[in-house]
Amino acid sequence: MQHMTHPQEDMVSLMREILQEDYLHLTMSSYTAHEDLAQGRTNLSCVLHDHTGGRVVVEGQGVGIIDALFNALRAHWSAAHASLESIEFSSFEIQGLLSADHTTRAQARAVVGVLNSEGRAFEFDATAASVGQAGVLAVLEATEYFVNSEKTFVKLYDIVRHHKEEGRADLVQKYTSLMSRVVANTSYSAVVEQIKGELG
Repeated sequence: MQHMTHPQEDMVSLMREILQEDYLHLTMSSYTAHEDLAQGRTNLSCVLHDHTGGRVVVEGQGVGIIDALFNALRAHWSAAHASLESIEFSSFEIQGLLSADHTTRAQARAVVGVLNSEGRAFEFDATAASVGQAGVLAVLEATEYFVNSEKTFVKLYDIVRHHKEEGRADLVQKYTSLMSRVVANTSYSAVVEQIKGELG
């Protein structure tokens, strides 16, 4: 189970509305992690499925599962979505949720803090049967968010450009306003900066 703050939920609703079938949604079917305690490194392989039903295997290395997974996701998607290169994780918290009967069937809640290129803070959290799974789901949620933010910004720019050519000043104003909302929720990339420059 994944959760977001209300402003982030509102932004996700907007991104889904604009992107429609192009909205990236990732689900995880399995992951394996090997921790080398002597070296302080974790090697991770994760099997994902995207919104098209396509199977994606990402692999990465880092200091712990969270770092390794994000490195894997960034390596796979940053060529197409460069804003992933400019976000950084600022915090990671785990909370144990005891079951009603206080047995070992407790769940774990992971909260991942992320800073975008402007230093704006975002939080993503997930609840699952294990600490590792909860952490992985929270990182997937963060990755989806910033990939879709960049995609939405670019899509809105294309819409604005189209309506400018059509002479629809009312729609240009509407979608330019939406762009200003989205840009605060994405992170630096050459594409985003170029579009911001063109808009003045």
